[in-house]
Amino acid sequence: MRNRLRTLVRQTLLVAATFAFAHAGHAAEPAAPPAPEAPDASEIDDKAVALIKRMGEFLKAQTRFAFTVDQSYDVVQEDGEKLEFGDIRRYTVRRPDRLRIDGDKRDGSPRTLFFDGNQILVWVPSDKAYALAKLKQHRDLDTTLTLAEGNLDIQVPLAGLLRTDPTAEILEHLESAYIVGKEELAGVPCQHVALRTDEIDGQFWFATGDQPLLQRVVIEYRTLEGQPRYSADLSKWTFTPDVADSVFTFVPPDGAERVRFTVRGRDVQPAEEPKP
Repeated sequence: MRNRLRTLVRQTLLVAATFAFAHAGHAAEPAAPPAPEAPDASEIDDKAVALIKRMGEFLKAQTRFAFTVDQSYDVVQEDGEKLEFGDIRRYTVRRPDRLRIDGDKRDGSPRTLFFDGNQILVWVPSDKAYALAKLKQHRDLDTTLTLAEGNLDIQVPLAGLLRTDPTAEILEHLESAYIVGKEELAGVPCQHVALRTDEIDGQFWFATGDQPLLQRVVIEYRTLEGQPRYSADLSKWTFTPDVADSVFTFVPPDGAERVRFTVRGRDVQPAEEPKP
């Protein structure tokens, strides 16, 4: 069972996205407007960059927030076939050092990830088992996310949104960016932005108005085998969630089993800690 849980933990959080669509119309429907001509590969539109920065600055100013993500991602098989998987996740953030992600996979199995500055924990209730890594010293959320990815092979989709500077990494590697146009998603007016970095092709939909929140993201990983695709719809944004300490604290129920994490390719006994 322990081996199975370690596999489940990796599969649950396997998609790494720094921020981390086709629809067939009927003949009777009006034709879609022509897409704008894409710029040269090296062109960066200042207006597109301004939209990205505006969203980042808005999130940067929030001390607590929560949102829901309905995401899907490709898993490339050995023969090159792509299979789509997905889940719904509810993120709760309290800066500078708290994160909780409650997830429900499409097969109905739930699991929860907890960061509280002192430990990283993944709880899989269907197996009544959890994996726990205690940190040697208290860490902020930025450092904990880095440790989770680098030491424990836990990839947190849309991790960039949770960091102190939500757009720093993507802007650092930006090669092109332009505004596709205005669109509406689930009743929310948005600006559709396309961008490219050295590794991804990305599309982002930012809400217009006073809260320029990310509503949808599509990422194609050009440098990965099979060029898998990740997409997510973000909703239920709130800036007044319950962020009491208890929200980010896990109390094992009776009979719950603690299992090992894998740290940098080696199994770690539950009593050990990852070495930053």
